[in-house]
Amino acid sequence: MTEGNWRGFETSFAGPPKAEAAYKIDIDDETIKVSFMSPLPAFYDTPYEPSEFIEGLWRWDCGEFWLFNPATGRYLEFNLSPTGAKWACVFVSPRVRADGTPPPKTRTEAWPGPNGWVATISIRHEEIQRCLGPSDGLRANATIILGGCPDEDPPLENLHSAVPLGAVDFHRPQDWVPLTKLI
Repeated sequence: MTEGNWRGFETSFAGPPKAEAAYKIDIDDETIKVSFMSPLPAFYDTPYEPSEFIEGLWRWDCGEFWLFNPATGRYLEFNLSPTGAKWACVFVSPRVRADGTPPPKTRTEAWPGPNGWVATISIRHEEIQRCLGPSDGLRANATIILGGCPDEDPPLENLHSAVPLGAVDFHRPQDWVPLTKLI
């Protein structure tokens, strides 16, 4: 098993991070486990159940994990709420969904509270390969939204990325780094 360390988000799209939020990636022979942590009280509209599949989680606090296979051009986006609700999608190019490819099966856990939150998503390697093809050379990014991201005029100070991006857009697989650099 490769156990990662908690790594902080050093900047937002507006400059300094909004809070000392962090992510952690652990990899074993069967799964990739990604955890997110925020010291701020969880911001969400509905206390969704752990593992409930909900599109639009990015409108509130949300940890996001991205995996890209440069050989196929396909990538995965995983969204994880402070309550453990989740959403995932397979893309064939930036913001173009893969028709006919169901999202990967995942498992989530969460611990929201008044003094912050922690949430974890686990993805089996076989599910990643089903969606992206062979998993050699995967590139990745971890992002977190704190305070929400409305569909129009999102506050840039709410958007944090582990990897520096060339534009205000998380859907930039060309900027992501080898998965091992995020551990």
